[in-house]
Amino acid sequence: MNQLSLKHFIVRSQVVALYRDIMRTLLKIDDQDYRKEMREWARTEFNRCRKLTDLGEIRTQVALGRRHLNELKLTMQMAS
Repeated sequence: MNQLSLKHFIVRSQVVALYRDIMRTLLKIDDQDYRKEMREWARTEFNRCRKLTDLGEIRTQVALGRRHLNELKLTMQMAS
């Protein structure tokens, strides 16, 4: 079994935290169809990046995910 370096372990915990934050935010969407669509999109994106090993690329994807999450939160605020 491959051992994760400390840096990989830390970045992995950031990825998991981002995933959980996205899923919690999606629970606040009233439209069930849109919520389901967004949940599938998020899962697809995380699965697409699952095999990444380069720390720089993983960090880039985490930053992109955070940006998408912030845009979603802003959109939800504006809609309510």
